[in-house]
Amino acid sequence: SKNADDEHWIKERLEQLRCHFTWALLIKDTDMPDLENRILEEIEFLDTKYNVGINNLLAYVKHLQGHNEAALESLKKAEELIQQDHADQSDLRSLVTWGNYAWVYYHMGRLAEAQIYLDKVENTCKRGVNPSHYRMECPEMDCEEGWALLKCGGQNYERAKACFEKALEVDPENPEFSTGYAITVYRLDDFAIETQRKGYSLQPLRQAIKLNPEDVHIKVLLALKLQDAGQEAEGEKYIEEALASTSSQTYVFRHVGRFYRRKGSLDKALQFFKKALQATPASVFLHHQIGLCYRAQVFQIKTAISKQPRRQ
Repeated sequence: SKNADDEHWIKERLEQLRCHFTWALLIKDTDMPDLENRILEEIEFLDTKYNVGINNLLAYVKHLQGHNEAALESLKKAEELIQQDHADQSDLRSLVTWGNYAWVYYHMGRLAEAQIYLDKVENTCKRGVNPSHYRMECPEMDCEEGWALLKCGGQNYERAKACFEKALEVDPENPEFSTGYAITVYRLDDFAIETQRKGYSLQPLRQAIKLNPEDVHIKVLLALKLQDAGQEAEGEKYIEEALASTSSQTYVFRHVGRFYRRKGSLDKALQFFKKALQATPASVFLHHQIGLCYRAQVFQIKTAISKQPRRQ
């Protein structure tokens, strides 16, 4: 039948797109509520010009939960952000969003609308350096894919790193690619503590700060990494700089709390964790960190008691 043919024709083209539906993002069902929480927190609390893609990821998560209308809302938000932050290259920056629109409409059975977005992608891709109908090979697309992989958990980090590396090969001084790469390597360092790969992210984080001197989120990550490397005093300078800014405060408080917890200043750490918790009461990370502080306090008390001379 004609409709089945149309559907098959559209599906073949959808598979060629570069977007959240084709990036094979590994998301465990059990991680879905926490992932959605972390996305919503980032949209609300992280002051960055690099999260155009976060609304796209939210749209994909909404689709996976069976909420396609909500997915369309998130894609609309992504479009607004692109016009606001990337008006000069809005077509290129819109490719992922258009691809996601096409997929969502396809799943809703609205094939004519899916086709409209496929046409938009095709018109932009045809103008690319190595023209293909539905795929654009360019560092901006690699970067978008990297951000999506990075947000979806540890099983995606190596692939995220490869995406940012590929983008940096083309444009090594790009502030956004540099930031994505540094955060990914930082996460991999954290993730692989057992394998002793500890200090790989120091250099990428320093480079990212050089290119984004105002970015407090990277400053606090660098502070934690310096603390790992036994350079706590230098780390604390970055902590103080980050606290002097009002940007991304909820994120800053989280990492500052972690810095002071590891330093052994538990009361100070709890103060920052509790401030952050007021903004994001559902944060799994914060509840875990607060638990670690209480455990350490109990341990400190036990140690103090055992050191007291026993009364005869």
